[in-house]
Amino acid sequence: MPINAPPEYFELEERYSKEKDIEEKERILKRMLVVLPKHKGTDREFASLKRRLSLLRKEASKKHQIHKTVSIRKRWPRICLLGYDNEQILRRFNLTRLGKVLYGMVKVDSIPVQLVAIAKSEKNREVLDQSEIVISKTRDNLVDRPQIEASVPDLSAARRIAGIIGVYTEDSDDLIAMKKGETVGDLAKRLHIDTQKNSYAVVYGTSVKFQGQRVGLNYKLADGDRVFIKL
Repeated sequence: MPINAPPEYFELEERYSKEKDIEEKERILKRMLVVLPKHKGTDREFASLKRRLSLLRKEASKKHQIHKTVSIRKRWPRICLLGYDNEQILRRFNLTRLGKVLYGMVKVDSIPVQLVAIAKSEKNREVLDQSEIVISKTRDNLVDRPQIEASVPDLSAARRIAGIIGVYTEDSDDLIAMKKGETVGDLAKRLHIDTQKNSYAVVYGTSVKFQGQRVGLNYKLADGDRVFIKL
C-alpha cells in the first residue's frame, strides 16, 4: 500500500541521506515522523523511522563518551575564556568538563551563547578560531580574535564588542542569537525555514522606521527586533 506522503516528506528523506551531523539527522527524522500521514499503509514506515531514530541516539551517546576538543560543534556565537582557573569557572558557570576543556550554553543578557574555557591557546586552535571573541586573564598574542583582558570575565561586555545580538520570532519570549549584520534570510536559515522568492518579514523593534514594517529577506536585523517571517 502506498504511503501517500506529502512532498516535504521526500525532501526531508533526501536531506537526511546527505546530512552528516547526527543532531541534524535526528531533527530531520523527528520532522519526518510529524509529516508522515498516519494510516495502515505507513505503519512499517513509522516503525522504520523510529528504529533509525533509536540507532542515531545510541550513536550520539557513544560519540559523546569519546568527545574531543576539536569536535565541539559551534551552533551559536561563541565566547572563549582563556587562562582562567577551571574550578573557579565551574563554580561561576554551568559548564561541562571535557578533559581540560570546559564548555556549555549560557545566557548573556538573555541571549543563548556557547561558552568555552581553555587553559592555553596553542593547544586549542580550533576552539579559538571558531570564537567570536576571547576573554583572557592575561593578554595572549597568539590569539587572532577580538580579545578582552580582564581578571574577571565580563560576558555582557564581550557580547557587545563581538556584535552578538538577540532577536525574537513570532510570539516567542526566547531570544535567538545572531551576529550584527545578519539578515532576515540568515534567521530563516537558522530556523530551517524554506523561504520563497516572494517571502518577506514584518519587523518590530529599533531597526525599523515604524513598528510592523514590511522588509525583505536581505534586511539587516538589530538587537531586540521581533521578526514575523511570511512565506
